[in-house]
Amino acid sequence: MRITRKYLGAALFVATLFSANMALADDTSDIIHSLKATWDKADNPLAVKPVVIVEQYAIAGWQQGGRGGRAILQKSSHGWQAQLCAGEITTHLLLQAGVPANHAKRLLTDLNVAEKAMTSKEVAQMSSFEGVIKMDQHSHHPASSSSEHASHH
Repeated sequence: MRITRKYLGAALFVATLFSANMALADDTSDIIHSLKATWDKADNPLAVKPVVIVEQYAIAGWQQGGRGGRAILQKSSHGWQAQLCAGEITTHLLLQAGVPANHAKRLLTDLNVAEKAMTSKEVAQMSSFEGVIKMDQHSHHPASSSSEHASHH
């Protein structure tokens, strides 16, 4: 009887891990799809990487043409929505976007790890985005079209 319980416990643990990883993979795919649906162009494709997720908050790096940046996203009942885009994501920006402090710390740690797997050119391209653009929550487009960075996408 003990062996059966032990194996059942192990199987339940593995199933829980598998389920969590599947949810993370689904969220990553949803984020990539959301960003590409908004900004991908046939003649100027959008590359999205890395994507790091903590609970209902995420940071996604993007590159398009010779430009790049990073987006802070939040998951709502409408799916993943970009909150803002910037070249460098800081704790201050994450807090400004409504990310709890403990999640902000984990996101930045995970982003740092994920970007170590990228080339220095890719990281520099994402860091080249100047300023901060807050997104209109209904259209995922910049809240103000007066910024020249609105044309980055």
